[in-house]
Amino acid sequence: MNIDDQCDDLREREEPFVLATVVAYKNPQSAKPGSKAIIKPDGTMLGWIGGGCVQPIVLREAKQALQTGQPKLLTISPDAPREDWNGVQSFRMTCEGGGSLEIYLEPFLPKPRLVILGSSPVAETLAQLGALLEFKVVAVTDLSNARDQIDDDSYVVVATMGNQDEESLLAVVGTRPKYLGLVASRKKAEALFEYVRGVGTSEEDLAVIKCPAGLDIGSETLAEIALSVAAELVHIRRTGFNEVQTIATAIDPICGMTVDVENAKYSSVVDGETIYFCCLRCKETFDRPPVTQIGRR
Repeated sequence: MNIDDQCDDLREREEPFVLATVVAYKNPQSAKPGSKAIIKPDGTMLGWIGGGCVQPIVLREAKQALQTGQPKLLTISPDAPREDWNGVQSFRMTCEGGGSLEIYLEPFLPKPRLVILGSSPVAETLAQLGALLEFKVVAVTDLSNARDQIDDDSYVVVATMGNQDEESLLAVVGTRPKYLGLVASRKKAEALFEYVRGVGTSEEDLAVIKCPAGLDIGSETLAEIALSVAAELVHIRRTGFNEVQTIATAIDPICGMTVDVENAKYSSVVDGETIYFCCLRCKETFDRPPVTQIGRR
């Protein structure tokens, strides 16, 4: 199966990945324009876009691209960095083989799942808005299977509005999706919460429910309520992308390359401090005892 077929397979299975494509190079480099590799969230790489100090850089930047959802162009070269270009990140080529590479990283993320309970006008309008906003909309018709549709990355909205309110809330309470909202007035919500408390629901489980669901935009009509909920979903989705986890790095003292600490294969401990290296040669050079002048004339 070639790289393109593997990409299609991953997208069909809704698995996140980054497609790295070499777009330009300067000799000597083994990777050429059109060379591609798939990088998975666990750092697994399928394909070839260069070895040596190229792979650690690509793996680290691909990991961040999966967090932000934004593509980027990498330049890895001994030449001066292209700091005047937006959307380009420059890295120093420190490998002995030399050469330069430009690699485009394109993240592919599955559509976030929007699980809607209810057949009210708000639920129907929200489903339409969700599809327009690139959510994978799941309308729950069988409450017994509602939990099967929910995971940590889901957005869940209960918009029953008088039809199976209690049953629908019980079907999802206790789950921990990214968002769990209830479309109801405060008075209605209090009555529903009191009911689910009576059947053993904890305050901790109730505390994660956003009610009333949606941003406060002064909604009055049913369509406006659906719009306010959609706006809140987008806000959470996009601000969540901005919360990029910091990847711990260190500088290889031999070649000066930036090393991803979590995935570093080579390290040494000196006076209780861990030193990280990009390759075995750098580690061996660091660990080699210094040459003394004893015995020389």
